[in-house]
Amino acid sequence: MSFSGSDALSGIVSCSAPVVLSSEGAGQSASGSCTDKAGNVSTPATASGINIDKTAPTASATVSPSANLEGWNNTPVTVRFSGGDGAGSGIDYCDAAVVLSSEGAGQSTSGACTDNAGNVSVATTASGINIDMTPPSVAFLAGPADGATYYFDFVPAPPTEQEIVVTDALSGPYMIEFTGYGLGVGIHTMTVKAYDKAGNMSTLARTYTVLAWTLNGFHKPVDMSGLIPVWNTVKGGSTVPLKFEVFAGATELTDIGYIQGFSATPVSCSFGLADAIEVTATGGTSLRYDPVAGQFIYNWQTPKSPGTCYKITMTTKDGSSLSALFKLK
Repeated sequence: MSFSGSDALSGIVSCSAPVVLSSEGAGQSASGSCTDKAGNVSTPATASGINIDKTAPTASATVSPSANLEGWNNTPVTVRFSGGDGAGSGIDYCDAAVVLSSEGAGQSTSGACTDNAGNVSVATTASGINIDMTPPSVAFLAGPADGATYYFDFVPAPPTEQEIVVTDALSGPYMIEFTGYGLGVGIHTMTVKAYDKAGNMSTLARTYTVLAWTLNGFHKPVDMSGLIPVWNTVKGGSTVPLKFEVFAGATELTDIGYIQGFSATPVSCSFGLADAIEVTATGGTSLRYDPVAGQFIYNWQTPKSPGTCYKITMTTKDGSSLSALFKLK
């Protein structure tokens, strides 16, 4: 800082030597005066409000949104830059935010900050940014076919984890959720949700129908005909052969394991028509398939309770059933 003066009479002979301010700080000042040839000394002149900042600021980068636990984003990523200047002049501006919107692994971007003294920070870099916005692809290699119809107990097994193929070229497959597989009669929608490591999800569904079996019977000597309930009259304590057939489409089922069971429920005798059964079976209660006659036979041992009525029901594993009414005499 240099000092100079003027004098209209004798003229200036000298002024204070220049002052060099080299320390950082705000609000610094320096003073000096001038002397004329007659020896008069001027009032000191002061230069104040001098701010010196020679230290560059620091810069940092913030990534938004943050990556997931697998280190991936499935949306564009914004990198914003901010700085600090300690006790210096303060941040004037930082480089504008950068939006990374292209897919790829290991992306980076850099930015710097400038303080009010014009010092520029070392550039800061946000790196290791992984972006995958494409859902994975998923395919079934096994299991029920979409739109297919199956009979109960003939539904294909569900696909194993190895038979659900998930591919993802960028972040890679992460996990699957498999639901909806069913064996019961009705409509089922088998669904898999596949996720990649970036959190993108794909859904694949197959809908199929499970049909009930067709039951034929009970055959003679049991009477099943007519709109009005028919009472099959039989002597209490006798054995009645219940004959019937079970089909899954055109396939006749012959394994007794397909039969869930039989039940005999007491009911009121006050309705329906009576029909006497002339022929009854002998032997104990049993269930078997007769390959010659092509039918199941169950020998029902009736209760020894004349004057009572029963509804006997045969139920198959698919939930289908046949029922007949009996009046004991």
